[in-house]
Amino acid sequence: MGKLIKVIVMLTVLWGGWWAIASAGLERSVRAWFDARHAEGWQADVGTIEKAGFPLRLQTRLNDIALADPATGTAVSMDQFDITAAAYWPGYVNVTLPNTPITLASPSMRATLNAQDAQADLRLRPGTALSLESMVLTSGAWAIDTVASDVLAADTIAVSMTQKKAGAPVYDFRIDAENLTPGTLPRGFLGLPADWPLAFETFTGRMTVAFDTVWDRRALDQRRPQPTNINLQLAQFAWGAVEILATGELAVDADGFASGTISLKAENWPAMLNMAETSGYLASGFRPQAEQMLGALAQMSGQTSGLDVTITLQDGRMSLGFIPLGRAPRIILR
Repeated sequence: MGKLIKVIVMLTVLWGGWWAIASAGLERSVRAWFDARHAEGWQADVGTIEKAGFPLRLQTRLNDIALADPATGTAVSMDQFDITAAAYWPGYVNVTLPNTPITLASPSMRATLNAQDAQADLRLRPGTALSLESMVLTSGAWAIDTVASDVLAADTIAVSMTQKKAGAPVYDFRIDAENLTPGTLPRGFLGLPADWPLAFETFTGRMTVAFDTVWDRRALDQRRPQPTNINLQLAQFAWGAVEILATGELAVDADGFASGTISLKAENWPAMLNMAETSGYLASGFRPQAEQMLGALAQMSGQTSGLDVTITLQDGRMSLGFIPLGRAPRIILR
C-alpha cells in the first residue's frame, strides 16, 4: 500500500508539473502573438490574462481585448476571450466568445455582434507545424446590428472545415443557418415588400476545396493557402418566393482565375430582377432586355418563372451559353 501511495503521489507531482509547464506555454504563446501584432503596427491590447482548468484542462482567459489592423482599417474589441485546451494534448483547442457585445469596425461600418454560446472547436494534428485536422464554429442565437439598424441575425449557425486525409491539402466545408434573418438595412437595400418573409426557409452549403498547401501555423504568420479546385456539392437558399440551388466544379489558377461550370436552378427570377434593379445592380434601362433574355431561357427549360442554366467560367470571364456575363471574380485568400 505504501508503494502504491508513493506512485500516486509521484504521478500527481509529475502531472502537476506538466500542467504548470503547459499552461505557462499557452500563456506565452498568446502573449507572443499579441507582441507580434504590435511589431507589425497593429493595435493589439489585452488587459489581464488568467489561467485556470487544473487538472484536466489548460484554460486561458483574456480580458479587455482590442485589436486593429491599420492595413485594412478593421478592428474588433470584446470583454473577454477564453482559450481552453485538453491538458493531455494542447492541440485540441476550444475558443469561446463572450455573451456580451463584441464591437466590429471597418472603414465603411461600425457594428455590434451579440452571440449566445458562440465557440470554435479546433483539432490540430501533432507536430511542430500544427496542421489543421478540423474546425467547427457554432453559435446559438446571434445578431449583427449597427447604431442605425439591424443587419443580420439567426437562431443558430454551424460552420465546419474538415481535412479529408492527414497530410492532404483537401478540406470539406459545410454551413447551415437556422432562420437566417436579414435585418431592416438589407431589406431596405433590396426594396422588399412589407409582406416578404423575415427569415430564410433554407440556408445551407457543402463543398470540397483543394488548396496548394495544408492549413497550419504558417497560415497565420506567413501565407494563406490558396484554393486550386472547388467542388460545390450543394448551395441552397430559399427565401420567400425565391429559391436558388447551385452545384459545380471550378479549377483555380495561380492568379485566382477560375475555370469550370456552375449549374444553377432558380425559382421566381422576376422577383430577383426586382431586387437587382432596386439595389442598383441592374440599370432600369436594361430591365426589358434582361426580362426578354431570362424569359427565353426559362421557356427553353419548359418553365415560366424558373431557370435551369449552366454558367461557364473561363479566362477570367463568365458566360451563359453564348451570352457574356462579364468578368468573373478572382478567388484569392488574403
